[in-house]
Amino acid sequence: MNSRSTQRSLFDRRSIRYPLARLIIAAILIGIVLGLLSNAVLRLDSLREDIQRNLSSAANAAGTAASAAVVFKDQRVAQTVLRMFEAYPEVEAAALFTDAGVRLAVYGDAKQLPISVPVINAPPSTSPPSQIAMLADTATMQLPIVVDAAQVGSIFIKAQLGRYWQSYFTSIASTFLIAIIAGGFALVLAMRFLNRIILPVRMLEEAANDARLQHDFTPREIPIADNEIGDLVRNFNALLAEVGASRSLLQRQHEELERLVAKRTAELLAAKDSADTANAAKTRFLAAASHDLRQPIHAMRLFLETLVSSALNDEQRRIANYLTLSTRSLADILNALLDVSRLDGGQVQPHPQIVGADVLLSQIEAEFAPLAMAKGLRFKFFFPANELKLFTDAKLLYSLLRNIIDNAIKYTETGGVLVGFRRRGEHVLIQVWDTGIGIAPNLLESVFDEYVQIGNPQRDRSQGLGLGLSIVKRLANILDCRIRCNSRPNTGSRFEICVPLAAASAVPVKTADQQAAIDTLVTALQTGDVYGVAGLRVVVVEDDEMAANALAILLGAHGISVTLFGNAEQALADRDIAQADFYFVDFRLPGMNGLQFLDALQKQIQQPIKAALLTGETHLVKLNSATSSQWKVLLKPIESATLMAEMKAQLS
Repeated sequence: MNSRSTQRSLFDRRSIRYPLARLIIAAILIGIVLGLLSNAVLRLDSLREDIQRNLSSAANAAGTAASAAVVFKDQRVAQTVLRMFEAYPEVEAAALFTDAGVRLAVYGDAKQLPISVPVINAPPSTSPPSQIAMLADTATMQLPIVVDAAQVGSIFIKAQLGRYWQSYFTSIASTFLIAIIAGGFALVLAMRFLNRIILPVRMLEEAANDARLQHDFTPREIPIADNEIGDLVRNFNALLAEVGASRSLLQRQHEELERLVAKRTAELLAAKDSADTANAAKTRFLAAASHDLRQPIHAMRLFLETLVSSALNDEQRRIANYLTLSTRSLADILNALLDVSRLDGGQVQPHPQIVGADVLLSQIEAEFAPLAMAKGLRFKFFFPANELKLFTDAKLLYSLLRNIIDNAIKYTETGGVLVGFRRRGEHVLIQVWDTGIGIAPNLLESVFDEYVQIGNPQRDRSQGLGLGLSIVKRLANILDCRIRCNSRPNTGSRFEICVPLAAASAVPVKTADQQAAIDTLVTALQTGDVYGVAGLRVVVVEDDEMAANALAILLGAHGISVTLFGNAEQALADRDIAQADFYFVDFRLPGMNGLQFLDALQKQIQQPIKAALLTGETHLVKLNSATSSQWKVLLKPIESATLMAEMKAQLS
């Protein structure tokens, strides 16, 4: 056993020894108390019987000896008989009375004796009951003197009970001492047996920690018996062996996969190098496809992570629908972009059909509502009460709209995005409003050109390649629709596209994809707060932008308000940093690390905070440095259920 086991004491509340030891001690104490009480009660009854028997025996003996003196009322003889009580040190006074109740002779202090007594009206063979109270100093007894079945007088005695009580309490003290000694021996034996029971459990705990932290899945040599704990140890070792074998197989498969990927990458690079320069335009559209695929991939990651952390219930089915819809959107977008690239060569034509506006709205809601929520933006719709039926190519129109909405969310930091459907004669005017950075009037015409980006002079590739609106323009031309843009800098933008309506009698055909989108939206609206964390305010300090956004989306999907910071200094400078309910902080940050940040934050706000350190570090020095602090350390990769459970546990 290592130092972790020896540090656990009997009074460590985290150890299983603590409740078991309390149970053993309680059982021993209850046994001692019950034994002492029963012994005290039994000895008290026995003592009272002994006192009554001794006093009655002495009184009867004296009465028998003095019967003649009482009959003849011979005071001298009666006085002589009473001297026999000198052999009874507990009797301090006694008197003989005639049949008329008149005192005839006295032994001891006469002042303690009555001058006369009432006549006992009882059968001669019956003795009056003893009246001995608990801890009474004295006891009195009056017995009749009977000669030839006739009562000729009575004898009255008064006795001191101190000697009896002293003997009683001495006996109780001896019994108590013996019980304490026996209880101590019993406790020692019980703790020895308890250690034998706890030892394999504690060794099992250490093995589990080693398997989790050090990835050591070697079966452990743990002393076991043929009982439930033994079965637990055997099953644990079997599980370790299976996990170790699975990891070895996974490692071999990983190495094989890397080899195949390297081989295929080399083949693709060779094919790319040998490609004709005449395919440059096609290459631009394929690059644009990667831009459009980014958001569905983000949504897939969110839904997949939520799915993994959910039980197999209606919630899981809802998220599975989202994941399926995002995957389908990915394939559809890629196919649509390839069709557009071929359209430049006259190879592809649109295929219009009747499409319900509600189907488009449900698809837009499923994909973009979580992204807007992650940025703290409002995401709303406006459409007429009557059903709108469009006549267009649904996939190409959805690809056009998603590019516009994607840009609207990307370049909007406060406010929100509104998607509206308005009837205009035989057409429907689809509008996308945002409260983003806006576009200067002199750039409105060029905004639809390739590689043009507003508000990104540094060409930050995290904001795309500037092909989104150029794709929108091409798609509008394919669909034979007019697209316009109105914008004011620092106020927002409005994009409009006019789509023809279908005939009034036409019935939209809902494909399996469209029906899945509707089912997904309905299920999403019925979803409740699974973890009980909705409404919390959480600060995330993470320098990796992708990791930060993924965590923000995940938390936002559960109704949590998230504030992101890229480094510790930026977070500490925020005046509202102390208002958060919880903090998720990456350990490795530029400048001040996560542990230093949490210590500085607690010192700054001067009150305890709830937080967790997120780290992918496996170096023992850094892990020990973090775990020695008061902050919980969560090792990456982290499941969403772990994040939610840790947050809920600390806040509750």
